[in-house]
Amino acid sequence: MANTFKNSYLDITSSAQTIYTNSSGGTAIVLTLRITNVDGTADDTITADIIDGTSGSAKIAHTITVPADSSIELAGTSKLVLENGDKIDLTGGAASGDLEAFISYLEIT
Repeated sequence: MANTFKNSYLDITSSAQTIYTNSSGGTAIVLTLRITNVDGTADDTITADIIDGTSGSAKIAHTITVPADSSIELAGTSKLVLENGDKIDLTGGAASGDLEAFISYLEIT
């Protein structure tokens, strides 16, 4: 089994966008999924969905407020396990792109 640590970044808008799709053929463990509001004055909201490659989707966040100049952690102290074909979609409340996402994960193949 090979273990590979990786990360990715995304500017979030009001359209659903995929920050990560597990296409490794194995399992991925999301270590952190941080959302940062880089706007100095306006709050925004974040919705995050895990799309299961075989059975549907589940929200891990639904219109959670991200205060101006703040960050929130969506993976929390627990981790998110994604099977091959699963993905994470992010949608912001505003189209401005004031939210930024950073994800780090471990792929086990």
